This record gives sequence, structure tokens and C-alpha cells, in this order.
Amino acid sequence: MLKEKRWEVGSEFDWSNDTVTSSLSKTFFPETHKLFSTGRSILLSLPPLFKRHQSRLRLHLPSFFCMDVAADLSKVFELCWYRDMPTELLPDFNSLNPLPGDLVLSVNLFGIKEGKVWQDWASQHKDIILIEDHTHDPISPWAQQSTAHYAMASVRKTLPIPDGAIIWSPQKLQLPQPALGEPSGAYKKLIAMLLKRAYLSGANISKDAYRMFQIEGEQALNAETSSAASSFTSNILNYLNISELRKKRELNIKQFFYLLLTETHSNCKPLFTTWSSGAVPFNSILVCANNEVREGLRKFLISQNIFATVHWQQPFKGFSANDSMAIDLSNRILTIPTDQRYSLDDIERIVSNITEFLKTYDHIAAT
Repeated sequence: MLKEKRWEVGSEFDWSNDTVTSSLSKTFFPETHKLFSTGRSILLSLPPLFKRHQSRLRLHLPSFFCMDVAADLSKVFELCWYRDMPTELLPDFNSLNPLPGDLVLSVNLFGIKEGKVWQDWASQHKDIILIEDHTHDPISPWAQQSTAHYAMASVRKTLPIPDGAIIWSPQKLQLPQPALGEPSGAYKKLIAMLLKRAYLSGANISKDAYRMFQIEGEQALNAETSSAASSFTSNILNYLNISELRKKRELNIKQFFYLLLTETHSNCKPLFTTWSSGAVPFNSILVCANNEVREGLRKFLISQNIFATVHWQQPFKGFSANDSMAIDLSNRILTIPTDQRYSLDDIERIVSNITEFLKTYDHIAAT
């Protein structure tokens, strides 16, 4: 007999049949595309498309970026950095100076950026290769209307699947091919998803059991350099009710900000509270006054079974873009999970915990 359901927010997705439709769902992705296991694998698979006889390809990355991924990319690319911050509407194009033939990665940070500025920039720089990363909102208006050389998204970050990343070419260029078969890490992740669902439902399963599969699976996926998506992901992707999942995500994020902003908090504020029509943010993002507040809030939320994430800490294992603005923000930012897994009651409970911490912190700081 199952015990009472457990309440937990964040961390990896669990598996739920409620996300699956009985027939093919609306196709949001281009007919011509390739599925890889991870977005990292996609980027690592690009160099063979642009053969060079001498030096490595140069890849320009935004300074606010996942340094774990950047460290792997540095093994096959010469990395350059330009400033693009989620706190600013536009990239700093004065810091972006590609040479002919270089690759530039533009990122829809947290799903709140707009693409026209990049389309305009690319029209004036026809000798570079523009790659757009739509991981944080894979079917945003920007992604749907892309004119870039390549567009990609690690769809496993927003959809309840164990692995999966997609690449297509709005300009109908040759696509990279996965060099390896299915990743073993994907099936460890799938086992973790199934065990987590049983755990949350009240089964007598140790949390360490599914966490072990999560960690080992993620490590294996991140070690892959050019693997295809798993058969599970390839088959289930077109049966996920993506439009409904996005609607639920947006409803939750709106409710989160509505509840949070009923009071003023001097040590913490949302990174954004509005976004363009048709877009859906990645999650609810907070910016704290300093690292002490951020870490205090993060640890308090863990004690309440709310597992918030830092997107992205830098330096990470010594790797950094060496941009003081990006480093400062990475020390103060916190992603609060408010995606489609949660009810409005869950959102209220999350906000209540955040408010409790901030009130306590303010009181202690004032004494």
C-alpha cells in the first residue's frame, strides 16, 4: 500500500502519463531536423561541417552561459566571448567582433529575449554562421520564425523526457549527423524518472535510489560527444502535449510573480515580470542582493523540499568568461522551479516559503 504522497519541487523531471496524448500532437518542429541526446552533443558535432585546414573554428559565446558546457566546447573550438546578459534587453554588439567564417551562438536566455535584433545583425554580417539556442523556449515565436543558419534546443530541459536535443536549419543547410548510437545515460535517466514518480506517489523507495540513477545518467549524457537521441525520446516526442505543457508553465510563472509581488522585498526581486506575446519563460528567476542572501535562500528552500537551481555559476571548475557583470549575476541569481509539474496551490506554497525566508532575513539584518 502506498503511503501519503510526498511533496517535492524541482530537480529532474519524473515520468507522468498525463503528459502524453492519445494521438500525434501538433508538430511544432520543422520537418527536416536531427535529434541528438543533448545540446552539447549538437554543438560538438558542428566542426566537420566547416572544414578548416589550419586553426580550429572560432565560436563566440555569450558571457552569461553554462560554463560546464563551455569547458567541453573549448576542446574543439577556440572560444571568444561577447556580453549578453538576461538583465539587458539587447546584447552588447560592440563586444562581438567575429572574423569571416566564425560561428556565433545567440541564446534566448530564460526564454525572454526577442530575435529581431539578431536577424538585423546577421543581415549585416553575412560572412559568419549564426546558431540560435532556443533551449529555454523551444517553440517561441523567435524559434518558429528563425532565419539563422542553424537553430537548436535541448528540449529535455523543458519537456519531461530523459534526453533529447533538436537542430534544424532555417536556411536549409546541411545538418550534423549523430556519430554514435543511443546513449546509455538516457535509460538511467528514464529509470530515475519512473522511480521518482513512484517515490512521490508514496512508494517505499529511497530517494537515494532514483538520485543515483539521475546523477549517473546525467554524467554519462554529458560525456557523450555526438550521440543520437534515445529511441524512447524519438518515439514519445510527437505524443507529448507540448502546447498544454507550455500553457501550464506560463500560468504558474504568472501566478508566482503575482503572489511574490504583493509585498516588497528589499533583498530579492524577479529578474523579469513580463515577456513578449507568444513566449513562455523557462521558469521564475530571482536576483538576490548578494551571494549571502542567494545561498541562504537556496539552502532554506532545500530544507523545505524546494530544489532551486543556479543558472549558471561561474567560475565553474575554474572556467569563466571573465566578464565581471556575468560573474556578479551568477553569484546572485536563482531559478525557482514553477513549471508544468505544479499546481497553483504548489506555487502558493513555494512563494510562502520564499516570503518567510525574506521576512526573517530582513528582520535579522535590521537588528
